[in-house]
Amino acid sequence: MAKPERLTSASWAEASRLKLWQWGGLFLGVGILLGLAQFVIPSYWIMALLISLALLVYLSLRPHLVFYLTIFTIPFTDRVRVLPISFSLNELVLLYCVVLCLVHMLLRNQRVNFKTGLEPWLILLTLVYFLAGFFSASDTGLLGFSKVFEAFIFYYVTIYFLKTKQVTRAQVLRVLLWTALSQAALGIFQSVTGIGSDFQSSRGYLGYLGLGSNMVWHGRGTTWHFNTLGNYLATNVAMFLPLYFFCFKQKKKALWMATILMLGIVTTYSRGSLLGLSAAVIFFLAVSQPTVKRSLVFVLTFVGMVIWPAVSFFGNSPYAQTVSYEERLIIWQVPMAAIMRNTKTLWLGSGINSYAEVAWPYIPAWVPPDQFRNWFAHNFYLLTVEEMGLVGAFILFSFLMFLCVDGLRKFRQCHGFQRMYGLSISTAMIAIFFVSIFDHTFGSPHFKVFVFLLLGLLYVQRDTSGKARQRTA
Repeated sequence: MAKPERLTSASWAEASRLKLWQWGGLFLGVGILLGLAQFVIPSYWIMALLISLALLVYLSLRPHLVFYLTIFTIPFTDRVRVLPISFSLNELVLLYCVVLCLVHMLLRNQRVNFKTGLEPWLILLTLVYFLAGFFSASDTGLLGFSKVFEAFIFYYVTIYFLKTKQVTRAQVLRVLLWTALSQAALGIFQSVTGIGSDFQSSRGYLGYLGLGSNMVWHGRGTTWHFNTLGNYLATNVAMFLPLYFFCFKQKKKALWMATILMLGIVTTYSRGSLLGLSAAVIFFLAVSQPTVKRSLVFVLTFVGMVIWPAVSFFGNSPYAQTVSYEERLIIWQVPMAAIMRNTKTLWLGSGINSYAEVAWPYIPAWVPPDQFRNWFAHNFYLLTVEEMGLVGAFILFSFLMFLCVDGLRKFRQCHGFQRMYGLSISTAMIAIFFVSIFDHTFGSPHFKVFVFLLLGLLYVQRDTSGKARQRTA
């Protein structure tokens, strides 16, 4: 058998020159193509394309950064409509993240155990939402189901990144915190300057204290409505509340962050968000204390020093006119009429995205058509019954109640992060229950993605010892 020929220094030099000419020819060809392209495409578009391609390659090699970007873009709720389909920036990034996960799993031959214990609930919810989409009175019912299904997919994307140890729960929480802080800071800026805000009203708290004007701009961040930003921030604060008291070591730094988040909520001037946050704080003070006596002391102190003075002062001021429930009661009669049309709509609902088809005909005749959007449900419970009936609503809210109870169980029985974060989920659920009385934020696809991201951090492991179970090739 002939021995392989050994490469001499001359051979190496010749091979290097050949390789150099190949690379040089490649770059020369690309340069010529780009030069010719400038006669057809503006140079700034070419530069933007090159930068975008470079960024795409960079992110494709680092999928965990795309995962972080998905979390950061959750509050970007503005949608682009192409014919019957609408999508947001977050949905595009989420799709990119899912594709990267699948590609990397195939290339690395990874085997990940995706079981978390929530599978029975997720299968049941998938079935309920699919039927509500398939039999919807709207042509976009199945599209609505697909947007709900995004949250379930992102739940398992979160499980994938955690179990393959590409990210940690602490890192995810940091991204969540900085996302909330950036939204709060933007909302504060919008409220103070009016730049970027699209709604002004006489809800200025300081104005009723004689420290300024009653007219204020509502901060909304990158969300489409100030209530959406307020509910998003209130849920974040409720979730971080147990972690702040029991896990954060740098209390002063954490206090500054909490102040920014609170100012962000206040400058949205969303009363539903304040209601939800107040309920979450009372719940946390009640269940986190070791004895019933201490729980009563803390709760009564909070109510007596914060809630009661605020209600007493603003309840006797002109501000109460801006929080009158009469308008809400009139609006709620519209979805109620749609729900009570017949037995079928009462028990099984009218389907996802059906509100415009079945509820708008019940809007009073004196309301102009361009104001119909302002007559949306403003109550997530009514919206759920309208879309999925009493049966679907019972299943969904049983699931949310299960999360609250299971979080409390983990707080009582588990240890370490699992214990504190179980209480975080329960507290966040309480906030969601109360903000849903006067708003329908949880019905939005982006908010479901946010909630299921939080759930992924808790249910990434089923055991109570805090040890993750992972099997990777």
